[in-house]
Amino acid sequence: MHLFSKLHARLGDFWWYSLLLFAALRCGDLINAFVGLWLVPKYVPPEELGAVLPLMSFSTFIGFPMAVLMIVFSRYIVRFHSRNDHGRMKSAIYWFIGLAVALNVCSGLLAVFAMPGFFDRIRIVKGSLGILILAAGLLGAISPVFTRALQGLKEFKAITILNLLSAPVRLVVMLVALPFRALSGYMLGQAAAPAFQIGASAIVLRKHLSNPAKPIPFWKGEGREFFRYFSLVFLALGIGSFGAFVMPMIVRQRLPEVESAAYYMISRFAELATYAGATLVFVMFPLVSEAHESGKRTIGLLVNTMLGTFGFGIVAALTLYFLGGFVFELLPTCRPYTGFVTDMALLAFALSFNYACSNFTDYEFACGRFAFLWWSLPIGLAQSAFLICFTGYTFFNGILPQTFVDWMGSLNIASLRNIIWTLIAFASIRAVCIFIQLLARHSGKTAEERQ
Repeated sequence: MHLFSKLHARLGDFWWYSLLLFAALRCGDLINAFVGLWLVPKYVPPEELGAVLPLMSFSTFIGFPMAVLMIVFSRYIVRFHSRNDHGRMKSAIYWFIGLAVALNVCSGLLAVFAMPGFFDRIRIVKGSLGILILAAGLLGAISPVFTRALQGLKEFKAITILNLLSAPVRLVVMLVALPFRALSGYMLGQAAAPAFQIGASAIVLRKHLSNPAKPIPFWKGEGREFFRYFSLVFLALGIGSFGAFVMPMIVRQRLPEVESAAYYMISRFAELATYAGATLVFVMFPLVSEAHESGKRTIGLLVNTMLGTFGFGIVAALTLYFLGGFVFELLPTCRPYTGFVTDMALLAFALSFNYACSNFTDYEFACGRFAFLWWSLPIGLAQSAFLICFTGYTFFNGILPQTFVDWMGSLNIASLRNIIWTLIAFASIRAVCIFIQLLARHSGKTAEERQ
């Protein structure tokens, strides 16, 4: 234990907790890899395999308001915890849990009306999927309320243990349910993991909620700032969530089934490139928010996070490029998609590049700054519009000049590789804007501008 304490002191909170959480998540990923690369392809027929990612994105999309709530929640929990304001902290936890339930009821009702058209577009029979998608989406949306509370309280050890245990819970449920009804069993497994995290997190939070301090309405004195912060985060994440929803929908709806199935398989490997970034930004957010509240410099945490995210992503992409073919030949479920190995490496690069850019967004959220919305929102809307319009150009027959419609068709954008290149192109634009904004900010003279 003394050795670990010395190592913790040498590395600092950021890298120490990042490494702990990264190790725990990777243990869970071994189980998730078994689920995604063998269990799901074994029971889900090829003609339905391409529908798995759109189903996941839909269940995530219906919980989008919760993603907004989580950002706001985490920042205010950090603020009250750093001030030892236990009364407002308790009030915030109770209120945000209540808001989470209310928002999920509203999201669920809207999802019920949207489902019929959604199922038609991704070419699946509804069956029992509707209820399970709602369960997975809503439980997956509520569970971050509890994990974000632990994040804001810097309970990284508890979060590490939760992540170690949630993947086995998901696996056991899928092993039982998948043989009966493939897609329904998959969504049931998706709902099991967040349900477990909610229960386990609540147990950890009890010691903080048992503090004798009387709850004080957290918005008193900060109500105007709270609603401004909430509305701007809602706007930013709304555009981002729509873009994340569009990508798998375009692939499933506009590409042949073999390519949409290939996208599912290669994305299971390509997401390896985002693993470091997801861990680093989770640890970065409360540390940046706390440092910003204290008037300390925070840019070093952003640089470390972005370099770690992108550096790990490059290594992952190169590894997939050189070894992907060998791995695909070894796995019977992957062998039919060996021809897409280059696309897999390219997708890994695109995902890590986009994740590194999103690190900046989380950094600005942690500091309560929103000037980046002036350029990030138009770029996000342009990316979604480009993918929708140029892959579905025939919609414009009779609306736009036929020569322009024919030109869009001549681009042959509706291919998996071109869609991936589109992600890279728009990430490059974001990266340039981030560099310009940071350069402009840190060329100023005041300490506040340099933070």
